[in-house]
Amino acid sequence: MDVKLHPLSPLSLAGSRPEPQGREDLRQAAQGFESLFVTELLKAGRAGLPGDDLLGSAGVDTARDMLDMELARSSAARTGFGIADAIERQFAPFVKGS
Repeated sequence: MDVKLHPLSPLSLAGSRPEPQGREDLRQAAQGFESLFVTELLKAGRAGLPGDDLLGSAGVDTARDMLDMELARSSAARTGFGIADAIERQFAPFVKGS
């Protein structure tokens, strides 16, 4: 049995995921990361609240998590906390067309 292994090259791995095409993609990714960070911040803040809700259930928890995610997404897109701006500045030299 003759088995030939071909080494992986960066070009063979490049097709596995789309490469950012411009600053718009970078901005969208940076805002997504900021949204994720704020979501985790809200989740940690809610975990520190004393006691359970009187009407607490899995449905209430799911709705609260969805509300936190939407609040984080809209705040990252509107006001921002500066995280997305910092990420964009850091990775802008590596994006085509910048």
